Amino acid sequence: MFIHDLKIENFKGYNGHDNEFLFNIPDGTTEGSGLNIFVGENNSGKSTVFEVIEFLKDGSKKEIPDLINKSYPEDLAEHLSVEMTFTGSLEEVINAHVQNNKNAVFNARVYDVEGRSYFRVKRSSEDNVKNILFWNNENGSFSNSSGIDAPFKKFYDNNFIWADTNPNNEAKFGSTTICGSLLKEIASGHIHTDEYRAFSANFQRVFNDPQSELRQKISTVEDKVREVFSSQFGNANISFMFEELQVENFFKTISIMIDDGVNVPMGEKGHGMQRALALSLLQVYAEITCNIQGAGVVGKPFFLFIDEPEICLHPSGQQKLLEALMMISKTKQIFVTTHSPFMLSSPHLKNAGLFIFKKINNKNVVSRADTSPLFPWSPSWGEINYKAYNLSTVELHNELYGYLQEKNSCPNERAMEQWFEDQGVVKNKVWIKEFRGVAQAPADTTLQTFIRNHIHHPENVTMQNQKYSQQDLETSIAQMIQLVN
Repeated sequence: MFIHDLKIENFKGYNGHDNEFLFNIPDGTTEGSGLNIFVGENNSGKSTVFEVIEFLKDGSKKEIPDLINKSYPEDLAEHLSVEMTFTGSLEEVINAHVQNNKNAVFNARVYDVEGRSYFRVKRSSEDNVKNILFWNNENGSFSNSSGIDAPFKKFYDNNFIWADTNPNNEAKFGSTTICGSLLKEIASGHIHTDEYRAFSANFQRVFNDPQSELRQKISTVEDKVREVFSSQFGNANISFMFEELQVENFFKTISIMIDDGVNVPMGEKGHGMQRALALSLLQVYAEITCNIQGAGVVGKPFFLFIDEPEICLHPSGQQKLLEALMMISKTKQIFVTTHSPFMLSSPHLKNAGLFIFKKINNKNVVSRADTSPLFPWSPSWGEINYKAYNLSTVELHNELYGYLQEKNSCPNERAMEQWFEDQGVVKNKVWIKEFRGVAQAPADTTLQTFIRNHIHHPENVTMQNQKYSQQDLETSIAQMIQLVN
């Protein structure tokens, strides 16, 4: 089961009702297929998407006035809502992870469109925001059936690694953490081994066999409780039955120790070391889970959200982390916010969902980078900088110049200059070549070639005092983008 889409209305910086996301979903084989990357300036709404998804699953301890968009007209400022649609093996997940007496309610809200199954939920301030609403595709409306809120919260797991919270939480072994999920993946198959069967038999012998020493001690308590109960309420047999714990419950008492000369629990180390370890666990999770063979067990859906993973990670660590996320995203859905060039310079990003966030007129505006790619190899780091941050860089200039040269079969500078002229580009710059350190005759040239020569020939002493400006770079790039399009 995966998150297919998300709709946000009047939540913090998301003004109005037209804020929709269509997410990448893992295809089971392609690295990056389940990876969704959010890029953009600060305060443009990247982390808010994480908050929305957390709010939708668990409700909120915050008051609606603290969450609602403040720039919306006053007469409509009391309403916010969020909707999310799931897709995939919905009925299998529901039957495996929703309590039996609520299965029918959940399954009744699964609907098919063009051979794919969907399940849609909503929280809205127009209703009780604490209640989750299920979409009824037959009558086209949302409603809350009695008793569905608690089962929905256990229906799937979100794991958030926030940029501004304690990463020590990620090294705990609860069911919704990386560590817990990692050990569950390993242990889920181990319960079928002879070793675990022997453990299970010993558990029953110690806690439930009438002949065990512990059981005989407990029986004295049972007898006394039975005697008191029978004297006051009537005859009844009272006994204590110990159910064997699920294997993942044994992990909750585990702690991680770090010995870098001083052996102490992870929580006593510095924030940077804690975050580095939490992200290292992700990489191990990727390696192990991709090699575990399924045993016919329907795992609980697990969605991973990482806010600015580059914090406290050196460049090579960021690149290795991206490789791990790529591997995990073949089968798991991952959401990442980042500003890092090392996280955004992989050729595999072509398979990922890259979302560009901007703040325009005090409203968060989001677009996908693949809606108007500049190159066959898009997205590139230079292209991302241009679209997300309005930054014109030499990297993008090089890409555009080289792409136009290749696309129009211009083998040299002379041919390229002629092609530019044919497109109406004016030669408004002068470039002086050097041959063995000797300046040659000045030549009129286009702005594009003037900048390209500066980038490629920093050894040219003659032209070092005649640099291009940032405005020149922006103008040249804008003109080449027009020519590409």
